[in-house]
Amino acid sequence: MNTPATLTFAPLMAALQAEALTNRRPDTVRGCYISDLLSDVLAHAEPGMLWLTIQTHRNVVSVAATKDIAVVLFTCGRRPEPEIVTEAEQEGVALLTTRLSTYEAAGKLWEAGLRGENSHE
Repeated sequence: MNTPATLTFAPLMAALQAEALTNRRPDTVRGCYISDLLSDVLAHAEPGMLWLTIQTHRNVVSVAATKDIAVVLFTCGRRPEPEIVTEAEQEGVALLTTRLSTYEAAGKLWEAGLRGENSHE
């Protein structure tokens, strides 16, 4: 398994044209995982990663907290309901949103030097 690159929070926000939904600001993210299937994220995402998804429901926060995911990024302009944001704050999960598509966001992260986890190889 390759070790994914890390990216600090400020360049991450700039690359993604992201808006923070929570007050949590991790120092860095270690790799990236992209999936809308919660079972897939539970099986393969690693602690400290950035997770890209279009899912905005409560279970996203539960999975992120369980896996100790550093940041959840909602793509395509998706935004969770305010009570989900409050729950994320309580669980210590950082939430971001971007108007970029998942594909565009992944490309921006690649350009910024962040790499995914090769756990399927």
